[in-house]
Amino acid sequence: MIVMKYTALVTVLALVYTFVLSGRVGGMRAKFGVSAPAMSGHPDFDRAFRVHMNTIEQLVLFVPLLWLASGVIGDVWAGAVGALWIVGRAIYASGYSKAADKRGPGMIVTVLATGILAVATLWGIIQAFIA
Repeated sequence: MIVMKYTALVTVLALVYTFVLSGRVGGMRAKFGVSAPAMSGHPDFDRAFRVHMNTIEQLVLFVPLLWLASGVIGDVWAGAVGALWIVGRAIYASGYSKAADKRGPGMIVTVLATGILAVATLWGIIQAFIA
């Protein structure tokens, strides 16, 4: 039985979202004739590729912090902050798909969520050493 059900659900949703972004990149490759291993081509492909790669880069920070923070702030709160992270990534993708300079709001939400998880985790580690 999964005890941290909200944390687990958000983790799976974040991974599914990242997988969907990879499919979008594949679709853009086909649409604009950007053959692998090329990593640039049409500007719409380039933006889709960067959204996917940046999400993977952020995922490496997000997932461990999400799980560590869940032990400090609890499953429901960690899940809520994790859901905020996914919303931030969606805002980021939507903005960046239109123009690179429109990615800021989504990045702010993503960094805020990651920061909350990092602070909670650090707080828990400090409390563990003090206790």
